[in-house]
Amino acid sequence: MPKTASQREEEYSTVKVPKDLIDEIDKMMDKLGYRSRSEFVKDAIRSLLRQYGATAPAEKVSVKTE
Repeated sequence: MPKTASQREEEYSTVKVPKDLIDEIDKMMDKLGYRSRSEFVKDAIRSLLRQYGATAPAEKVSVKTE
């Protein structure tokens, strides 16, 4: 049986990130007000996908304001 949209939303994968990039992410998180690395990385990936012309559902895109 195919998975529903809500079931697909719950699927996650693990990605290994080098320590030097984690340090940069931590610095940017503080500057931009992100609460978690996961939140930051998801927004960064969405932004890059939009830049490359991929489309993401509007409800998944979050915008940071200060």
